[in-house]
Amino acid sequence: MIRGLICLVTLFYAMASFAEVPQHYIIGRGIADVTGPAVGLQLWGFGRPDQIGEGLHIRQRSRAFIIAQADDPASRLVFVSADLGSIDHHIVLDVVERLQQRFGRAYNLDNVILTATHTHSGPGGYWQTRTTSGLDGGLYPEHYEAIVQGITDSIVKAHNDLQPGNIFVATGEVLDAGVNRSAVAYLENPAEERARYEADTNTTMTVLKFVDDTGAIGMLNWYALHPTAMNFHNHLISGDHKGYAALQMEREHGSTYASEGDFVAAFAQSDPGDVTPNTNLDNTGPGATDVETTRIMGERQLLVARQLFREASEELVGPVDSRRIYVDLSRYRVQARFTGDGEQHTCPSAYGYSFAGGSSEDGGGHFLFREGMTEQSVWLDWLIRLVTGVPRWTEAVHACQAPKPILFETGSGDPPLQSQIHSVTVARIGQLVILALPVEVTTMAGRRLRDSVQSELGDWARYIVLAGYANGYAGYVTTPEEYQLQQYEGGHTLHGRWSLPAYQQVASQLAGALESGATVADNIRYDDWRGKSVGLPLPVGSAKTPSGERHYGDALPMLKREYESGETVTIDFWSSNPTAHYVTGNNFLRVEYRTPAGWQVVADDGDWSTRVRWRLEDDAFMAELSWEVPDDAPSGDYRISHHGFEEAGHAFSGVSETFRYTTE
Repeated sequence: MIRGLICLVTLFYAMASFAEVPQHYIIGRGIADVTGPAVGLQLWGFGRPDQIGEGLHIRQRSRAFIIAQADDPASRLVFVSADLGSIDHHIVLDVVERLQQRFGRAYNLDNVILTATHTHSGPGGYWQTRTTSGLDGGLYPEHYEAIVQGITDSIVKAHNDLQPGNIFVATGEVLDAGVNRSAVAYLENPAEERARYEADTNTTMTVLKFVDDTGAIGMLNWYALHPTAMNFHNHLISGDHKGYAALQMEREHGSTYASEGDFVAAFAQSDPGDVTPNTNLDNTGPGATDVETTRIMGERQLLVARQLFREASEELVGPVDSRRIYVDLSRYRVQARFTGDGEQHTCPSAYGYSFAGGSSEDGGGHFLFREGMTEQSVWLDWLIRLVTGVPRWTEAVHACQAPKPILFETGSGDPPLQSQIHSVTVARIGQLVILALPVEVTTMAGRRLRDSVQSELGDWARYIVLAGYANGYAGYVTTPEEYQLQQYEGGHTLHGRWSLPAYQQVASQLAGALESGATVADNIRYDDWRGKSVGLPLPVGSAKTPSGERHYGDALPMLKREYESGETVTIDFWSSNPTAHYVTGNNFLRVEYRTPAGWQVVADDGDWSTRVRWRLEDDAFMAELSWEVPDDAPSGDYRISHHGFEEAGHAFSGVSETFRYTTE
C-alpha cells in the first residue's frame, strides 16, 4: 500500500514537472505494421536465392515521429525508422503523395525522411526497377503497397497525435556492440586521421526523449551496427537486433500495438557500413546461435538506450528546418577541396567483383568471387554475361571505376538499370542536425561527412547524427583510400572512388544553406519508374487443402502437456499459405493464459518468445507454432491458437489442447 502511494505521488510529481517546463515543440508519434509476406519470397540483404522465407519471428514495423515548432507549426519534420532492408525512393514519392492528399502541403519531399534499419531478415521484392528480376528479387506490387500504406499509416498516427511537448537529448558510448569487419581497409586511411579516434567504429549512441504533459511518449536513437546477426541461414522474418531492442523497450512501456497511445521506441540506423555484430568475424558470435547473437546485440544497445533515456536532461531548443536536393551522381563534378587530389568526378553506377564475393565476416557471397579483387577477368566476364545476360561494361566506365573490376554496370544505359539520381537531406531540430543519406556509410566516411557538415554550421550545432538508408538506396560509400583496396564495401560503392567527396560536397552545400537561411536550387527531377516496372504475382505455389478429416486450424495432438522453466512449447496446425492471402497487421499466433475472468492473451506473433514456421506436409501446409516460455510467466494453464485464411479468403482459427506450465 505504501509503495503504491509513493509511486502515485511520484507519477503526479513527474506530470506536474513536465507541465511546468516550457514546451518548445509540437510532437507526435505513431507505429504501424509493415510485415512482408511470410512464405516464399527471397529475404533481402544477403542476395542468396536459397534464403527463402518460411515464417515469422518478430513483426516488421514502421515507427514515425513528427516534430514542429511550437511558435511556427508549419515548420516541421517527419522522421521514420522502418524495419526494412532498404527504402526505395519510389516509396518516398508514394508516401508523400498520400500525405498530401490528406494534409495538403504540410508534408513534402523536403521535410519527410524515411529510413530503414537495414534488417537482412525481411522479404525483398519492393523495388521499382527496370529489370524483370530486379536487384532485390523482383517487384511484388502487393508487398510494395503494404510497405507504402504501413509507413503512411504510422505518419498519419503521428500527425493525429500532435501535441505540445519537449525533446531531450543525450549521448553515450556503446563499447561492446560490433567490430569493424573491414579493418584492413580502415587502416588505409591516413595515420594522423585515425589517431584522432580511439576506436575503428562509431561507438556513439544519440538518444532523443519525447515528453508531453503525461510523461515520456517515445524514444528515437541512432547507433551504427549492421543487422546481420540473423545470418543467411535464417528463414524467418525478423527485425534483427534493432527490432529486438525496439520491441523490448516498447513492451517495457506498456505498448500493445493496438492503442493509439502506444509508446514508440525507434532504434534507427546510422553509419554501420563496416560494422558487424558477428564479433568472431566468421559470421558467428558472440552468441552460440544467430538468434542468441541477435538478442545479445539488442540487449547491449538497449542497456545504453535505457540509461540515456532516463538521464536525458538537455532540452532541444530552436528551429525545425531542413534542406534537400536531388543529385545526379553518374558524372558529378567534385571540387578539389573535398577530394584532396584536384577536381574529380563520379561514375555511372557499377557493381564490382567484391560485391559478389560478399563480406567474408558476414557471409553470403558467391564462391567464384572474393574480397580484394582488383583485376578484371576475361573468363569471369564471359560467364557473367552468359548467366545474367547483362551487357559488357564500357571502357569509359571501367576506367572511371578503377581499380574496381566490374561485375555488371547499371548506370550508363538509356534508361539506366538503376537510377543515378539520389536524395540528400540536412535537417535541424534545435541543436541537433540530421544528415540523411541513401547509402551505407563506413566508419571513417561517416566521420568525414559529419566534419563537413559541422564546418558549415555555427556553435549552435552540438549534435550531428548521420541517418543512413534514408529516402532511397544507392549502395555503399567508403573513403577514397578504402575504395582502393576493393573490400566488399568498395565493390559496392556504386559511383566510384570519389563518391564520398561528392556526398561531402552536397552535404556542405545543404548545411551552408541551412545556416544562412538560403534556398537550395534543385533543378534535377527524380526519374519516376512507377507504372513502368514489371510487377510479379506473389509466389503462392499450388498447395492442397488438408484432406480427409483434417481441416484448417486443426491442431495435432501435443506430445506433452506439462512444461517447466526454460522449455519451448511446440504445436503443429493444419494451415494455409499465408502469402496467398497476404495482409499486414494480422496475428497468426496467440498464447493465452487461463484467468478467473477467462482466457487472456499474453503473447502473439510479434513477440520475441514466439515463432511461426510453415512447411508442406502431404502437399498441404502445416504451421509449426512455438512459444519459448519466459522466465517470468506465471504458473497455470495455457493454450495456443492459430489464425489464417482459407483459399476463398475466409478466416479460420484453431486452438490447441490446454497445457500447464509450472515454475518448479
